[in-house]
Amino acid sequence: MSTAGIRSDVEVGVVIPAFNRGDCIGRAIASIQAQTMTNWEVIVVDDGSTDDTVHVVRAIAERDPRIRLVIQPKNRGAQVARNRGIAACSAEWIAFLDSDDRWHPTSLELRLGLARVQRSSVVHSACDIQHEDGSMTPFQTAAVAGAVYERLLLSEGPMFQTMLVRREALNKIGGLDERIVAFQEWDTALSLARHYEFGYVTESTFIWDCRRGDTMSKNFLRAGRGYEQVFQKRFFDILRTAGPSAIADHYRRAAKWYRDADAGGDAARCTRLARVWSVLDIRSAARRVRDKLASHA
Repeated sequence: MSTAGIRSDVEVGVVIPAFNRGDCIGRAIASIQAQTMTNWEVIVVDDGSTDDTVHVVRAIAERDPRIRLVIQPKNRGAQVARNRGIAACSAEWIAFLDSDDRWHPTSLELRLGLARVQRSSVVHSACDIQHEDGSMTPFQTAAVAGAVYERLLLSEGPMFQTMLVRREALNKIGGLDERIVAFQEWDTALSLARHYEFGYVTESTFIWDCRRGDTMSKNFLRAGRGYEQVFQKRFFDILRTAGPSAIADHYRRAAKWYRDADAGGDAARCTRLARVWSVLDIRSAARRVRDKLASHA
């Protein structure tokens, strides 16, 4: 993965993928400009927008040289945009923000501070969610720290907007997997957790804005596809560490996403596979009981 030279005068590079976000990306950038830590750069990667996103970002960048715009002529997806943004950053640390979300003012200070104290290469945090009616409540993220790979094999992990990652860690995993269509942060966290322990900031560092109707989480079919991609990518690790029941649980969750998308065929397929792996788990448990009884005979 090609990278720009690391600059000593910039500590954190913030990558923002953007597609048709002219109405809200200004708020996202403003939340970075309001950080208590000021030694950062922002790379906005426009992913083939057809609205005024490019114009809005250019106008902001003219007033703040810490902000740069990279343009992808065609829409290629958020992972491609993030990888391009990472390559354009010149800092040792990389953080991510979506174009319709916002950070709390101490977001970078808290996460980088913990990373230094614990000498962690990956740090994430708690967050808040802003609902469609404008109200805000804490969002239950996976508050995992230390060696978390086996824990993340069982369910989703940190959100991109809370993750602060050392550049060398992203290089080690070969960047972000551009094939993954949803649950991309879960896939990235799993790749990082194979090699690094995680730090966790208990304070909320960002606001997940769910007031828009086109958020990734509301595209149920894509969510089902992405969920399957992520757990099937680690299928044998899941089977080895958690057994057939964990595989069954993942198929059940994928089936729910497909049912919400009215994708009956995929939902039925995943439901059948969940039943198969549940039966295998029962047989495995029975075999262990028989082996134990035999050893005491």
